[in-house]
Amino acid sequence: MWRRLLLPVSAGALAGFVAAFSFLSLTDLAAGSGLGQSREIGGLVGLLYAVTGIAVLLGSLNPAVGAKFLNVEDADELREQRRMLGYSSVALILLGGAMLLLALGGEGAPVSAPVAAIGAIVMVATAVVLSILMNRHTDELQRALSKDATATAFYLMLVIGGGWAIFAHLGMTAGPAPLDWLTMFAATLLVAAFWQTARRGMMLRGPN
Repeated sequence: MWRRLLLPVSAGALAGFVAAFSFLSLTDLAAGSGLGQSREIGGLVGLLYAVTGIAVLLGSLNPAVGAKFLNVEDADELREQRRMLGYSSVALILLGGAMLLLALGGEGAPVSAPVAAIGAIVMVATAVVLSILMNRHTDELQRALSKDATATAFYLMLVIGGGWAIFAHLGMTAGPAPLDWLTMFAATLLVAAFWQTARRGMMLRGPN
């Protein structure tokens, strides 16, 4: 069964590396010395959301191919969940796009603040609507997974963000920038989703 993961993990790692390298290279060209650590990390998290969403969208549109690299039993499962996965994948892409736009927006960045603000608000609002529509097509297990992942993300934020805020308040380190909080929200939710999926033994699925 581990052999089944070799192709999707390798392909995902390669796609992530190429996307991250391209993003950092382009931002270095656009901003001269780069965007800064906070913006670059936020952009990379947004890129991860977008790449994941694109992979799920492509897999749901072509179940026969998607079954080879997505974590599903077979192509029929993708066909049955096509609508739900469609909403979910587009929402992921939009959330990733919002993070990328915010990372590239503001003073001294390639995108002006008004454009970044309006674009991010529209994308996040659309993603919320799509998430609501997606929930209408989820089963009991998926709803429980979503609920537990949200709770896990909250505790991660409490530890990571809260701990950082405590040390910053005491003058022991610099405080998180506004974009850092958004990055932490996005990253902890993604980590929590993977953790809850793995905890249920759902990371290794499909035929050996």
